[in-house]
Amino acid sequence: MGPSVASWHTPSLRRRFALWFGVIFVFGAVAIRLSYFQATMVTLARDLDELLWSRLGGLKAVERFAPEVPLRNELNRSEWLLPSPTVHDDPSRAWAWLTRPRVDPGDLQWFCGVWRRDGSLVDSVSLPEGMAMQPGWWDQTDTIWTTAEGRYRLAFTAGSHDTLLVVGADRAGLAAAARQVALFEIGTFLVWVPIVVGVAWLLFLRVLVPLAAVTAMARRIRSGHFEERIDASRTDAEFREMAATINDMLDRLESIRDSQSRFNADVAHQLMNPVHAILLETEATPESSAQPAERGTPLTRISELARRIEQICEVLLAYSRSAALDPSRLKPVDLEPIVAAAIERVEPRANERGITIEPPPSGPVVKGDAALLEEVFVNLLVNAVEHGPAHDRVDIVTRDDASGCRVAVIDRGPGVSEADVPKLFERFHSGKPKGGHGVGLALSRLIMRSHGGDVGYEPTPGGGATFTLRFPPLS
Repeated sequence: MGPSVASWHTPSLRRRFALWFGVIFVFGAVAIRLSYFQATMVTLARDLDELLWSRLGGLKAVERFAPEVPLRNELNRSEWLLPSPTVHDDPSRAWAWLTRPRVDPGDLQWFCGVWRRDGSLVDSVSLPEGMAMQPGWWDQTDTIWTTAEGRYRLAFTAGSHDTLLVVGADRAGLAAAARQVALFEIGTFLVWVPIVVGVAWLLFLRVLVPLAAVTAMARRIRSGHFEERIDASRTDAEFREMAATINDMLDRLESIRDSQSRFNADVAHQLMNPVHAILLETEATPESSAQPAERGTPLTRISELARRIEQICEVLLAYSRSAALDPSRLKPVDLEPIVAAAIERVEPRANERGITIEPPPSGPVVKGDAALLEEVFVNLLVNAVEHGPAHDRVDIVTRDDASGCRVAVIDRGPGVSEADVPKLFERFHSGKPKGGHGVGLALSRLIMRSHGGDVGYEPTPGGGATFTLRFPPLS
């Protein structure tokens, strides 16, 4: 009960589409049908006026050329009206639905009358009871108008014998035609609205089929089928870009998952080596039988192994921070205090070897995370100090131009062998003679790429290694 109620109250794209499409379609259909009804009523009124005017012309012809013949005998015959033509072409069955309603001359209840100027009636046909010439009728010649109560439509013209000719019709026929039009509009509206809304609903469900495929694929991935992808070739053009983007995202996530898995395995392997060594050292020299002098060497070795574990843990923390870094939230930072802090951390080790670190005269401003960038400089400076010759120096050179900022860390040691260059930035690859955890350069590249830059290597002229940090320009 809970999930069904929750899903009902959750906003649904299908329900919103059905609601808004239905409202817009209904209002549009009502507005169009009202406009059509008004236009049809105007047309029906014109039809009625044309019929009255044509009959008024017939009455005038009879009154002029046969004044002694009773109007009833002549006007009840319709020879003076054109008969309905015989259509030889068979119209489509849809013609009855497409043509507008008309006032039927045969069903029109019309009347006529001829009055002298003194108000006496000369002759009439079906004149309504109580209808007599009004004083203002002589001023209405050659006009068509509706009586004050709205019941009759009248057409006036002057006769040939100083008479007034009047032809009229009861507007009940026009009202019947209006009812016919209104019933037709209401009936078709009630039939077509559900059909159109239903077809639109089915079409919209068809449009949502790719989204249903994405949902089903996501469920399969959640259940462990990480190789699943959307078949972009079978989707519509509007969804193809979305499908390709999702597939790229899944490929990226799969790559990250594989990388994390390999990284965890490598870390576990690297941590196990010093842990096993610590266990061997502690087991090889029992505390009860060892002299203090004899216990010094194993303790020193254990201390070195513990420092190595500590370094690996620090690298893991930096690695996790760089992997979660959001490039859009990086802020401009001054490299001068960052480089100074890194030099301060490396100076004790440099002093042991008599190596001087020459900082740059000034530090450019780049976008980045100060703590992570400091870790990059520490890694590069440690490599330079450990590989450079004793009593030498390490130079830090900066260059800033339109293409971005460049910072080079230069040493004059033996450099990197050609065999090690392709693997230089791989995790857990170390070219140090005494070995190392081999994560520093890989971590530095990861951090720099998360900043939109990179780190590269080139030999120092005359011998040594130069590692160059490349920062993108400030936007």
